[in-house]
Amino acid sequence: MTDTAAARYLAALAEYGIESFFVNAGTDFAPIVEAYADNLQNGGPALPEPVICAHENLAGGMAHGAALITGKPQVLMVHVNVGTANVACAVANASRDRIPLLITAGRSPIIEAGAVGDRDLPIHWSQEMFDQASIVREFVKWDYELRDPRQVDAVVDRALSMATSQPQGPIYLSLPREVLAEAADEPPVPATREFTPVSSVVQPDPAAVAEIADRIAGAEYPVIVATAAGQDPSAVPLLEDLATRFAVGVADPWARYLNIASDHPNRVGSQIAPVFEKADVIVFLESDVPWIPKREAPADGTYIAQVGIDPLFSAYPIRSHRADITVSASSSAFLSELIEALDERTVDGSRAEQIQATAAGYRAGVDALRAQEAAVTDETISPAAISSILGDLLDEDDIVFNEYVSYPDLLGRTKPGTYYFLPASGGLGWGLPAALGAKFAAPERTVVATLGDGAYMFANPAACHHAAAKHDLPVLTIIANNSNWGAVDGATELAYPTGTAVANAERRFSDLSPSPDLASYCTASGGHGVTVRNRSDLADALKQALRVVRVEKRQALVDVRTA
Repeated sequence: MTDTAAARYLAALAEYGIESFFVNAGTDFAPIVEAYADNLQNGGPALPEPVICAHENLAGGMAHGAALITGKPQVLMVHVNVGTANVACAVANASRDRIPLLITAGRSPIIEAGAVGDRDLPIHWSQEMFDQASIVREFVKWDYELRDPRQVDAVVDRALSMATSQPQGPIYLSLPREVLAEAADEPPVPATREFTPVSSVVQPDPAAVAEIADRIAGAEYPVIVATAAGQDPSAVPLLEDLATRFAVGVADPWARYLNIASDHPNRVGSQIAPVFEKADVIVFLESDVPWIPKREAPADGTYIAQVGIDPLFSAYPIRSHRADITVSASSSAFLSELIEALDERTVDGSRAEQIQATAAGYRAGVDALRAQEAAVTDETISPAAISSILGDLLDEDDIVFNEYVSYPDLLGRTKPGTYYFLPASGGLGWGLPAALGAKFAAPERTVVATLGDGAYMFANPAACHHAAAKHDLPVLTIIANNSNWGAVDGATELAYPTGTAVANAERRFSDLSPSPDLASYCTASGGHGVTVRNRSDLADALKQALRVVRVEKRQALVDVRTA
């Protein structure tokens, strides 16, 4: 293998276990391209597989989805400052979702003449910035610029170590073209190695666990509220076991992961207000926004614990939700220690009756909604109808990426790692790229992206469906298409419920009509696409689309025109 910094960089990634390289290439990639070509010609070691993405948001989203499924850091590379600007939304999503990504970008050559990789196009002057990394600095844990080939191994080691240390998150590394082109010595290293070891588990303070256990043991109606605990799949069975054995309720408002099986007998629902009405002890587990103070708040006498890897959410400029105790811990570590502590205490199991009655009432409400949708006789279609039918068709291992429109309760997800919601940052255009990344990482599983039409258009659909075809990723995309940005109207109504905009149905900032023929994006890349306008056609359309992705192994899109 040719001994350049680019070659050494790619070899280092492979040695550290990186298998894929999500790329949106540009003129800064020349040394990378040459290194791959030399490696192929010379029969060099296996390098990370390049995964071409026709837009940077797609590259970032695919890396995000692959990281969620594999639990391993992913690497992507974009083109200098303009590529960094395009990937910034994906970086924000990864930051708030604590996803370990190594985001690399080329940098305009510094040398104007006299070096391999020096400036040879006009853009090499116009694309240079004084501080390229500043575009994403607030979103990343560490940023750096490679300055010498002798740094490569140390820089890769530090980047991956930083990305995977808790709280995990994205890293940004800029790679000047002429530095990548410089000669580099091949260090005597093993074929595989581990980056600097950093524990991925944050252990809780035993005294804090004991205090919380005492409170739960003595409570009349204790509840654990989990928003993102399920990002660690091993936390889900622990939470379910704790709830069952010690008569604890579990609520999951604004859940971004499956935190507890939707049908668990102690799951009291997805709303926080009813929890505040009954609970005397509440443990918020990985809940960045436990409640919205202007809407509701726990009673003054309610004991509040906030637990998480970074329970203060220090990346949020202001966050003032009260707590009687705050515990820094990984979800699985905290739950394991709490179970052990509760095993040593006497718990009044009679409270289970009230908790399970509440949970049963909540499930009855979900069943009623499902029955209500089934009983509709007109042809209009609601998002709830889509979720209800889809939930009946999904297998237990199928994965759903939901960007706002699905009703999680109706999807019936019960296994860890089968449900993902838009990251807390709210960067639209995430769902379909992330679903493609998940399918790339787990080709044997059925992956479904449920999106609004606005979120779908944010995702650069032509690039997404091109990637699905190019990389053989048969994902099912379901669009709840109301030709409107509902979030805009909803936010206006929340802020001005009796205002002029609501009274006059102001839609100039949200009306997306006329809707394009969204199905054609998918068919243009060889997939199956259909538009559904009548409720009576919906079930058959979804069944056919699932058959296409499962049996024919082709991508499919169902554009559902909703009321």
